[in-house]
Amino acid sequence: MHLVMIGLNHNTAPVDVRERLTVPESGLADAHSRLKMCGCVTECCILSTCNRTELYAVTEAKENDDVLIDFLSAFTEVPLDEFKSHLYILSGHKAVSHLFRVSGGLDSMMLGEPQILGQVKNAYCVAGDCSCTGAILNNLFQQALTVGKRARTETDIARGAFSVGYAAVELANSIFGDLHSRKVLIIGAGKMSENTAKRIISNGVASVTVANRTLEKAEKLAKELGGKAVGFENLNDAIIESDIVISSTGATEPIINRDEMLKIMRARHERPVFMIDIAVPRDIDASVGLLDNVFLYNIDDLQSLVDQGIKEREKEVEKVNLIIEQETRKFTSWLKTLEVVPLIRLLRERFDSVRDGEWEKYRGRLSHLSDRDIEAVQGLLQSVVNKISHHPMVRIKDYANSPNGYGKMDVVRELFGVEITEEMDPGEEPDSSAGPKKEQQ
Repeated sequence: MHLVMIGLNHNTAPVDVRERLTVPESGLADAHSRLKMCGCVTECCILSTCNRTELYAVTEAKENDDVLIDFLSAFTEVPLDEFKSHLYILSGHKAVSHLFRVSGGLDSMMLGEPQILGQVKNAYCVAGDCSCTGAILNNLFQQALTVGKRARTETDIARGAFSVGYAAVELANSIFGDLHSRKVLIIGAGKMSENTAKRIISNGVASVTVANRTLEKAEKLAKELGGKAVGFENLNDAIIESDIVISSTGATEPIINRDEMLKIMRARHERPVFMIDIAVPRDIDASVGLLDNVFLYNIDDLQSLVDQGIKEREKEVEKVNLIIEQETRKFTSWLKTLEVVPLIRLLRERFDSVRDGEWEKYRGRLSHLSDRDIEAVQGLLQSVVNKISHHPMVRIKDYANSPNGYGKMDVVRELFGVEITEEMDPGEEPDSSAGPKKEQQ
């Protein structure tokens, strides 16, 4: 049994390589099914995002790692020599710790970013739906989700702004509290304003309006955002009606000055307005921010909030690392214990065989006993077996987590005359408490 993770991410591979190795969500089920069909793979789960592609698998032996790499090349149709140098291969506790770092937000491009935990959960669900997980990966991914939840509830690793869009949302919430009744105006149809608007819109707003010098571009973006478009000749009216204004045009001079904004605020009856100027050069004259009930922030203000969020989250890394270490020890201890299950199973079969053999030898002499007495004798036999086997079973489990555990288990196999001749399924331990079958009278 070999637990391994093979993958690449934003730290090891450039974006053009990551893009080619990405498994799209629409192809995840097929990828899982095809990977599971590789003869040496008993369990598998594929985590693929814009920043990483990772294969988690339980295989028969370390020598099977190349099978996983060849699969990734074949499925994505990317020649091996074009990405192999970017791969990392981790096994055992290192693979476990890596997944826990991913789910805990420590291995993301943006420290603590919240989306990765949902992506880990989705990958696990797809693998489960394809019947590609078993005892080991089920436990591993469930514990990874636990790590992610602990990191986000017991530390501040997910607090603060992760991007300009996040910062804009935080500021909007601090000004208005609830955004659901607020109206958003986007000035300009650039990517920066679009991304910022999408982040605010995702928090629920009443309406979206797009204003642009080219009405056709405004209509295109408005359609994508589920809003309406207006021309620049109606810009002031649109500002009067809006609560949040996001501006990012290519103008070389401010398109909103203090005098115009004074008129707009009178028409608004001094209702508060949150203005985000992410254009360079700036679209909104800095003096506008001095007006009562006008909350003006530029790209530097928002980036400052992002940088502050990063600094605050960096302080939480050590706390998250402690959680990861705790959960990694817990999982690897369980995994090592799981490795002794085949030996425990063989020993119980050996003890049960002796019990059944002795019963067969003496049952003819006990034919004069009643059914109740026979049940009592069988119960006695089983009790003796349970008491004799209890201590060895406990010690064998202890061996799994002790130095030279494998050597100690070799002694056990030799002492009791049992040998694991083929790979056994490391599932639940067999229940031998029922004793020999009741003899039909």
